[in-house]
Amino acid sequence: FQKLNEAVMSFASHNEEIFEQQKLFIGNASHEMQTPLAVCMNRLEMLMEDEALTENQLKEIVGTYQTLEYASKLNRSLLLLSKIDNSQFVEEKEIDMNELVKRYLEDYCDVYAYKNIDVHVEETGNFIVRMNDVLAGILITNLLKNAFVHNMDNGSLCIDISSDSIRLKNSAEDGPLDRKHIFERFYQGHKKEGSTGLGLALVDAVCRHSRLKVKYLYEEGWHIFELNC
Repeated sequence: FQKLNEAVMSFASHNEEIFEQQKLFIGNASHEMQTPLAVCMNRLEMLMEDEALTENQLKEIVGTYQTLEYASKLNRSLLLLSKIDNSQFVEEKEIDMNELVKRYLEDYCDVYAYKNIDVHVEETGNFIVRMNDVLAGILITNLLKNAFVHNMDNGSLCIDISSDSIRLKNSAEDGPLDRKHIFERFYQGHKKEGSTGLGLALVDAVCRHSRLKVKYLYEEGWHIFELNC
């Protein structure tokens, strides 16, 4: 039994060491990738200001810049997913999700105006959850962003908040999303330009970490996402 205990303790210690090394590697790799990406994007921005460029040259540079911007966004999202999976957001407090939704809606006013999307919020109670405040922001912003990406011009977004749930309902430009795979990384049911396919994976990761439940429904031309405890 003593030898068995020593073996178990050694195995546990080794796994813990590997886990810490993995966290360190992910953080370092992401940081080292982000720096050269930012440098390349800055150089391209300066190059685009050159009046001697032809129209075709400028078009190619813009395309390259957009690809680098996408890679940078993808890098940040993957790092964030790794941090959530590794439970690196430990501090928690009571969050009033009503106030959080309204705060981020103000930031998205111009974004929704781009498609002329009508936004309506109905409150029948205060949805209070205990979770990390950074993760709460990530959760709400990704749901609001998703409601824009999978909406239509002159569409609608209805947000119903009660004491035990938040329900986001937006008009659908396309048909239903795949309920079996919608929260998987890189799933893009209807390919959207500039989307990394990680937004709903982040939503799912935050909910699992914060002991929340999220589900997707499609009803009569509406995408519906519901959060509850």
